[in-house]
Amino acid sequence: MSFTVLCSFALAFYVVIWFFDSFFKSCMHYPYYSFLEGTGLKVGILNFSWTTTAFNRFIYRWSKNLTRILKKWFTVGYIVTVCVFLPFAVWTLMSFIFEHFYDSIQINAMPEVKAMLPGVNIPVSDFWVYFLSIGFCSIFHELGHAMAAAQEDVQLISVGVYVFTIIPIAFVQLNTDHLNSLAIGKRLRIYCAGVWHNIATAFVALLLFFSAPILFSIAYETGIGVRVTGFTDDSPLKDVRGLDKDDIIMSINGCDVKNSNDWTYCLHLAHDRFGICTSAEFIAQNDEIMMETVKENDVVECCRKDDIYSFCFEYMEPKAVADSVLPGQYSCLKPRDMIKKTFVKCTEPGGYACPRNTHCLKPSLNNHTYLLIVERKDNNPVLYLGLPYDLHKTVFVDQYFPRIGIFSFFSPSQFEKLLRYVFIFSMGIGFLNVVPCYGTDGHHIVRNLIQMLAKYLNKNGDFVTFFTVFTVVVGTGITGPVLLYLFYKAVYLDN
Repeated sequence: MSFTVLCSFALAFYVVIWFFDSFFKSCMHYPYYSFLEGTGLKVGILNFSWTTTAFNRFIYRWSKNLTRILKKWFTVGYIVTVCVFLPFAVWTLMSFIFEHFYDSIQINAMPEVKAMLPGVNIPVSDFWVYFLSIGFCSIFHELGHAMAAAQEDVQLISVGVYVFTIIPIAFVQLNTDHLNSLAIGKRLRIYCAGVWHNIATAFVALLLFFSAPILFSIAYETGIGVRVTGFTDDSPLKDVRGLDKDDIIMSINGCDVKNSNDWTYCLHLAHDRFGICTSAEFIAQNDEIMMETVKENDVVECCRKDDIYSFCFEYMEPKAVADSVLPGQYSCLKPRDMIKKTFVKCTEPGGYACPRNTHCLKPSLNNHTYLLIVERKDNNPVLYLGLPYDLHKTVFVDQYFPRIGIFSFFSPSQFEKLLRYVFIFSMGIGFLNVVPCYGTDGHHIVRNLIQMLAKYLNKNGDFVTFFTVFTVVVGTGITGPVLLYLFYKAVYLDN
């Protein structure tokens, strides 16, 4: 399912909601409005929301029972948000702008920033994980505001969830008169509480993600390879001569694969060019080279064009070896036969050296094609001519092997996926809220910081108003176009 199909389903869903909303408002006016008012539901164009006061007493009572702990918790959050995360967010935003719009500037340490969209750079099959992750991060963000406000005896009017298209956003409504009457430090603790909860959530998700193999070690075994669990519809690896579901992959191009991290690392190493050490006897018996070699698109072709199982290999041994063949000579061989018994790789950093009586033969390929040798447990290796990207994006693998059959219905990799999305979206929500944009927490945080500075410098209200407006206008003017560019880039450029 593509991004377009997902948008079509979302649009159809809201058309149906709009139709019934209009129908009930016209035919059952008073009962329907009473129902909406009693449940807190509200339907709009491509959005709906739910508001309730049911949790107010619970949040207030819980906050008061943990007063001493939560006061220290939100004080630390206020310091970390203002002194660490706010400068980090501004630096990341400016680094992104300079990196993408000024070719002469290269910032290697810049974190990756991109829009995450189901059907574009997130599989549509992960839609529910995507939805739940954003919802959880947003709720925990707003819970921080509510608990911090209850600490300072600020009235909590209501809490709710607002869904715009497919993005859930939690919110809390506070008594602004109570809030504005507080001291600056107390207001900052409340405004920073949401971002601080996002930072804490991301840290816990990251900690659980790396601890998952240990937490699930009683029921699941790891470190013995990765198991193929499925393919995308357009995967070139699922044909007859490709990978099979439940195959256990042991190595890629001689790089041992023991877990998911090794899988990603070995696919990264697969971009390195390599040769295969082959005996002179095998070459003499199996070489099917044509009388004349042909060079097409900077690639030497020495095999018949109708032979789809053979590659043209170039001798890569250094001249210093006594029994070497001079570079520039080629042989036409079947790579599947070359690795049938054993597989010894020779690389350029190693000087293309091979054991005695063998030669280093490197496949003659263009700069955009790679030979991948995927070795499987209890099965023949799979040879793929293409890009490592094809395996990484179109083949799904799992590093967990259930010790007992009863655990096969669930894989901890699904839990890891949820944690990965929680970390990404929690950091993203925190990032967007700490940047000084109109309507975000950053707007209020900056205003209070300017008020604190004005109080220290003994400045009047005009100073606060001018610099608050200036900062928010600049922040909004920079962040808004960057967000639009990220969505455009994800949909039209990267895709």
